[in-house]
Amino acid sequence: MHHRPSPLPTRRLGNTGLEVTALGMGGIPVMAVAEEQAIAVIRKAYDLGIRFFDTARTYGVSEERFGKALEGRESIIATKSEERSAEGVYENVNISLANLRRDFLHLYQFHGVNSHEDLDTVIGANGGVQGLLRARDEGKIGHLGITGHRPDVLARAIRECEHFSTVQVPFNIVERESLEELIPLCQERDIGVIAMKPIGGGNFSNAPLALKWCLNQPISVAIPGMAELSEVEQNVAAMLGDLTLTPTEAAECERMKSELDERTCRKCYYCEPCPNGVRTSILVILPSVIRRVGARNMGKRAYDLIATAENCVECGTCVSKCPYHLPIPDMIRESVVAARTLLKEAGV
Repeated sequence: MHHRPSPLPTRRLGNTGLEVTALGMGGIPVMAVAEEQAIAVIRKAYDLGIRFFDTARTYGVSEERFGKALEGRESIIATKSEERSAEGVYENVNISLANLRRDFLHLYQFHGVNSHEDLDTVIGANGGVQGLLRARDEGKIGHLGITGHRPDVLARAIRECEHFSTVQVPFNIVERESLEELIPLCQERDIGVIAMKPIGGGNFSNAPLALKWCLNQPISVAIPGMAELSEVEQNVAAMLGDLTLTPTEAAECERMKSELDERTCRKCYYCEPCPNGVRTSILVILPSVIRRVGARNMGKRAYDLIATAENCVECGTCVSKCPYHLPIPDMIRESVVAARTLLKEAGV
């Protein structure tokens, strides 16, 4: 397998003992572009030094594209599954291995464990953990990880299941909740922290600075998604300079936070279920999802989600349940307009 030394700084991925580049690459955006472009972007990331790549079974053709792009190149590829049963996740491991053109994956994660009930299933009898332990015993994977948007659920997972070596959680200038409990717990237990959405899905006005802020926190690796060669170059350039935040830069980070703090959904799902069937959590971020996944990939699903917005009567139930006091009905209206525009522009 081809190996090229990386110029990027590396960090230890918790108790896995793996050394990963502090900058990794997330796998959602490469499903939204042509395959030729996706492969070129992934290979550019590799050529510029990125050695940690994260994808998922549910990211459309993402696994296949990483497999083609990185075949014969030495790197750490992590993927994840939404399956919760032992048998289901074990089968997904085998599918991922084939898609990624590998006979071994360093890290396999449970995707989007966002409720305590979901976690109960994963760690319970005949739950997914048992399936991944089987895959590990057979030499198919190296370590188990868990991902989600609720730091409290992930913290409980770490406390109650000794088999998790990593957690993956949204973490950026605005979404800092993990600093309160989850990240200190990970430090205490030597659990690797993988920061998803370090530049807020592209919503921050100064993406390189947002990435720099994230890497000044106690995380192992940040994994922004990238679909353009210029994005790879920009993110890598941010890593090659002095990562120390100046007082001016720290102040600018706080300014960016104040801009978005009261308009950023943390996907904690506390606002659901809506009594009228409105898909609140995804509607407020739908334009961002369409941009990242691609309008054609969303297709009918996007319109089905938009249709639920017609049931909103602004009863205020979602606002009262939101721990961040977001103006959810207003955000839904704005998101629907923006989403329709994106779909129309794409001819969907």
